[in-house]
Amino acid sequence: MYRLIGLLIAGGMVLGGMQPTPLGQTTPTVSGTVQQYLLTPHGEVEGLLLTDGITVRFPPHLSAALASTVKPSDAVTVVGFLVAATAEERAVKALTITNTATGQTVTDQPPAGRPLPPELRGLTLTPLTVRGTVARLNVNDRGDVDGFILSTGEQVKVRPHNGATVVMLLGQQPGTTVQASGYGTRNAFGTVVDADALTVGSQTIALRQSPRTGLTTLPDSFRCGGQAWRITR
Repeated sequence: MYRLIGLLIAGGMVLGGMQPTPLGQTTPTVSGTVQQYLLTPHGEVEGLLLTDGITVRFPPHLSAALASTVKPSDAVTVVGFLVAATAEERAVKALTITNTATGQTVTDQPPAGRPLPPELRGLTLTPLTVRGTVARLNVNDRGDVDGFILSTGEQVKVRPHNGATVVMLLGQQPGTTVQASGYGTRNAFGTVVDADALTVGSQTIALRQSPRTGLTTLPDSFRCGGQAWRITR
């Protein structure tokens, strides 16, 4: 598992000391307004981005229930667990999400049946390329960087073990237009790409071994902010 260690600058944003708070520590109730849905590569709603920058994570098998309860611009109240907290980032794994205006609540619960096999789920994905400047990084339930949102609102997903590499690449050229290519989904909830390759300025790296890109390598170490950093496996 690649781990993000230290302080890295990406697109003018600072992400420092990102360490997950152990599950079991409840956070005070979070209230805010929904800016947009957070999506899986298959276009399922897996959480919310609030206008104050807090990200709220929720199981994607409850996508339909969440989308029918809460929509962008709605005010919500969230109860759950704080999974990441720095001066710049707060991520909450929600147990309940309540639409403040309607009083409707969606609650985390196990899936009713077995999910589709990965090979069948992959049939819904289409080749996509998105471009823009990075508005913010996203973190998952464990506090790992697992993607980012562009200024266009389009979302890019990366595997958590590539998170440090992505932050390093973005930090080398803050504010530069980013291009992400891979497979993903466009639907009524938004656009999301599961990135195979990422280009920042003139530099392109592969985020996975893929015949679609022909690119291969990820660095084991890099320099940022005058310091040397190592990605541990």
